[in-house]
Amino acid sequence: MSDKKYNKPARPFELWNIGNYETVYWQERVDEYLSFMLKLYQAQPLTGFKYLHGRKGERAVHIGPLNAPVTMEEVEKVVVECRVNNFNKADILGWEWSYDVNELAKELAKKNGVDLRLIQIPSVNEIKSLLVGFDLQLLKIPDQVVNSELAKYVKFPEVAYLEIETEIKNNEVKLKIIDFQLPPTAELAEIASRVKDSRELIDYWAIDWDHKGDTFHNQWQSFRIKKNPKVDYEAKHIYEDKGEYQIMVKVVDVFGNDTNKMINLNIGGK
Repeated sequence: MSDKKYNKPARPFELWNIGNYETVYWQERVDEYLSFMLKLYQAQPLTGFKYLHGRKGERAVHIGPLNAPVTMEEVEKVVVECRVNNFNKADILGWEWSYDVNELAKELAKKNGVDLRLIQIPSVNEIKSLLVGFDLQLLKIPDQVVNSELAKYVKFPEVAYLEIETEIKNNEVKLKIIDFQLPPTAELAEIASRVKDSRELIDYWAIDWDHKGDTFHNQWQSFRIKKNPKVDYEAKHIYEDKGEYQIMVKVVDVFGNDTNKMINLNIGGK
């Protein structure tokens, strides 16, 4: 090994994310994807419906698409099918969520007499990490392993309410977290009396200012630290070029749960 020092300045580097084989496989086998997710969510499959894929107790279950956010149009179709078929409770599971779903979905459902929950699907890597020790590939897990071992450890948290204000001036965009509310849990009840502003429940948030619908690129972030246990609630970015952009925001709460939000905007447009 050479002792010669590398005297040139360090150059930028990029991390490439290799797509999960499982998601590529499932894209062409939607029935297998839906079946696996229902088992993981411990729901029973339903037949004869277009948007209701399963049932868990009294709740109808809809599984969102693999590589696209759940949209309000999709939510509306689920709610309508629930109403027509006398389901008054439903869970919509999603990997990602369109920017308007968080604010509008429950309001729409409530008007139609449906108790709606938005449920975050854990990442494939998170699911696979629970298989350590089984020496099994995710797509080859026997049903009994999914039911008896894997399902009880996988967490499907309810999506938090996240409201972000967007302000555009020329080529500059400012995002501000206006509100952040977690679904009631025993863990939240223990610390609720010490929380003056619900945004203090944010441990970390990050922004991809030009999300292409694939890998999340962390281009801005704010953390809580001991000296100041609050994140910055505002973030700014200047775009060099005019055009349409999609922003993806990731928020991690103090309990380790993710909440994602998509924001579409037009820079320099009318």
